[in-house]
Amino acid sequence: MTKKTTIAAVVGLLAVGALFGWLIKGGKVESDTSQKAVAERQEPAVGITEVVQQSLVSRMKVGGYVEPRQVVHLNAQGGGKVVYVYGREGQIVQPGQVVIGLDEDRQLAEYRTAWAKLSGEMSASQNAQVQLRNKLYGPTVSPMGGPGYDAYERATVPFYNMMNRVAPFMGGAPMVPQSEQQFTVMARNQARADYERQQAALVASQGGIDNIEAALRDRRSIAPFPAVILGKHVDLGDTVQPGQVLVDLADVNSLDLRLEVPARLVSELTPNSLIPVVLDGNVTVDAMVDQIFPAANSAQHTVTVKLALPPSAPAAPGMYATALLPEPHAPGEVISAPVIPASALVYRGSLPSVFAVGADGKAELRVIRIGERQGDRVVVL
Repeated sequence: MTKKTTIAAVVGLLAVGALFGWLIKGGKVESDTSQKAVAERQEPAVGITEVVQQSLVSRMKVGGYVEPRQVVHLNAQGGGKVVYVYGREGQIVQPGQVVIGLDEDRQLAEYRTAWAKLSGEMSASQNAQVQLRNKLYGPTVSPMGGPGYDAYERATVPFYNMMNRVAPFMGGAPMVPQSEQQFTVMARNQARADYERQQAALVASQGGIDNIEAALRDRRSIAPFPAVILGKHVDLGDTVQPGQVLVDLADVNSLDLRLEVPARLVSELTPNSLIPVVLDGNVTVDAMVDQIFPAANSAQHTVTVKLALPPSAPAAPGMYATALLPEPHAPGEVISAPVIPASALVYRGSLPSVFAVGADGKAELRVIRIGERQGDRVVVL
């Protein structure tokens, strides 16, 4: 019995030892695996590229000012007092929105007078139309004296006209009975002339109303396109004169950089070409050549050039900016400089730096001075 108990104890101890060894070995493997994963996460893959020389374009810095591509100055079309002002500088206005309004008291009084005149001309025109129709198609009007006098004229007037033709010395124009005078050519022409005169007066009255309505529209300065108020030159209660500037509107979503370029550099510019522009000292964007003026300034020997800034450019009207314009090369001159990928730049504060790999394979951090960007690469100066 003692021998069996001893054998069982030995077997139990061997089983416990094997289990403890397996746990130690498995924990070590798991620990090694986790440490390897952490090391892999802490050591990201780093690419190495070779610095190459690339031919460059020599550029000259030319400064200019940012301006809206579309600007409108709303002037007063007539004198009067300002009774309405929309908003302040910087507020957005929509097309058709009234920005400045002048008083309309005098124009409204003239408007009512013109409508009263038009009503009278319409009545006179209708009366002339009735008279013309009566002359053409109306019934015969009873002559003065009644039927007896009408019978007398019918009997004597033809005899008088016959004797006048036989004996011209009696003189006088041919007589026409009163009953026939209504339908003579002269009477009909007179009625037609009266009707047409009234029609002309009616059109003139309508034109007067149109003129006053145009004057009423001129009392309001209306925004012609979506814009922002750049400058407001009047306030409520001010008295303005014809031609006085009231407000300046501009579309600040489309901005241009206006440059005065030396004449020798204009030959290197072509429409729709991209030019690097430095905004606010450290922001560089690519602007497109939008317009090159056809004539140069004879005093300054410069040509005005406008560069269209991209919509995302952090610029505002009046801001100063610098354009890097290409310079013409001297004959046979070739300029080259090292270029590196833009993704290789590392900034320590405001200084650009790169990791340079030496001959021993070790990376060393170096501070560099960079130039313009060319696609996904940047020039090292």
